[in-house]
Amino acid sequence: MNKTLILIFSLLLHLSWLIASDITVTMYKESQYASGYTIFGTLEGKYSAIIDKEGNEIWNSGSQDIVYYNFSQDGNFFGCRFLNDDIYENYLNSVEFSLSDGIIWQEPNNEFAHHEILKLPWGNYLGIVSKDTIASIPEGNWGGLVFFQMQGNEFPWRYDKLVEWDRNTKEIVWSWAAIDHYSMEDYDSTLWNMTTLNAGIVEWTHINAIFYEEEDSNIYISSRHLSRISKIDYPSGEVIWNMGHNMPSGDVTFGHDLGFSWQHSLEIDNETIVFLDNGNKSKDYRNTEYRTTRAMEISIDETGEVPVAEIIWEYDLPEELFSLASGNVQKLHNGNYLITSVGNNGTSLEVTPDPNPEIVWEVNYDTPLVYRASRIPISIVCDQMDDCTDLSIDNNINPRIFKLYNIYPNPFNPTINIDYGISEFSFISAKILNLKGQLIEIFYSEYKKPGNYSITWDGSLYPSGIYLFVLDNQISKLTQKIMLVK
Repeated sequence: MNKTLILIFSLLLHLSWLIASDITVTMYKESQYASGYTIFGTLEGKYSAIIDKEGNEIWNSGSQDIVYYNFSQDGNFFGCRFLNDDIYENYLNSVEFSLSDGIIWQEPNNEFAHHEILKLPWGNYLGIVSKDTIASIPEGNWGGLVFFQMQGNEFPWRYDKLVEWDRNTKEIVWSWAAIDHYSMEDYDSTLWNMTTLNAGIVEWTHINAIFYEEEDSNIYISSRHLSRISKIDYPSGEVIWNMGHNMPSGDVTFGHDLGFSWQHSLEIDNETIVFLDNGNKSKDYRNTEYRTTRAMEISIDETGEVPVAEIIWEYDLPEELFSLASGNVQKLHNGNYLITSVGNNGTSLEVTPDPNPEIVWEVNYDTPLVYRASRIPISIVCDQMDDCTDLSIDNNINPRIFKLYNIYPNPFNPTINIDYGISEFSFISAKILNLKGQLIEIFYSEYKKPGNYSITWDGSLYPSGIYLFVLDNQISKLTQKIMLVK
């Protein structure tokens, strides 16, 4: 999220806040609409808002200058707060916020944090910060860099570092730097012709999305300017694989034929990866007629020596919705996809998962630099605002798609019974974690029909202590503490 890039696209950045007053919504297939509200954040005007399916505003961030990034299934909201850039060098401050209480946690702002912040299962926060180094200018005719080539052939490169902040002390307790794991042989040559647009710094990696996958403790990252997605082992930091555009180092071992470029957002959905291929280089990488933005879901087979990626769903946006920057894709609980683009003054489309997708719902935000948008359960809004009486809720929608009924006995030794119900066909995962968020046992991770279910867990092989039973349907997560006493 380069400051100059924001200024180029945002003529109204000086405004303190706006409300979603000019939103236009079109419903094409109401029976196929995935229930919930839509939250979005925009860099123009520095605000976030929530709307219902008709486009009525339910909430906005007011004067807090919060731009929405993502939300968790526990109902946590994350984003950034814009600070006065005349005072603060690091003018973006990554935050967790609630709809009723505003900012409830913020990183220490010692470095420039940008694009993404997540809360890890054990309560710490994971984010992205920028770092600069001086390195050699690659061979080539880079125009305005002739002076630097004459003075020693060195120039500032900007890379990114992942950092984990302790939730209490805000100290960095873990980090991973791209410069330690990526080869500087790999770069996008077009950037070296754009140095004047980047305040005299080449943004080498531009990591713009992270996703923590707790089952195997892996971190997925998107490097926009390398057109690369990487899978990293946590906490060792070892790069398990790099996927995407092939570059001189040979470190990207698969996915060369996928053709994505300058991508945004990452979502891991039942061992598939959902993301937005912005397509800035699609004319070169995919031989498209015009630069084409695409929503993608891919599967990865890691059983062989070299992983194999396969596109299992994709949707090309029309030319007017080309997303030069920003945007995201969210897979919804009914299988549809919500695709957000900066195209046509900021647009989200909900489309079906069919081989020939149909548009279900469309919203135009009338803001040229919408960052991301997500469909969120109505129940989260009700819980955080403590009052649903004035919200335009469809009474035919059950916001709580599943419910825990009984957990007994608790405390237990050595077995415990867990009863729950599902009111919609849903993808359900059920598992036991320890208090550090580490996986102890998984019962299943599969689609379930509506109905009542029971699980029995035998803790004979585990020590006494408190564990977490987690029931997850991809849009919400229920967590219950259970106590094993021997």
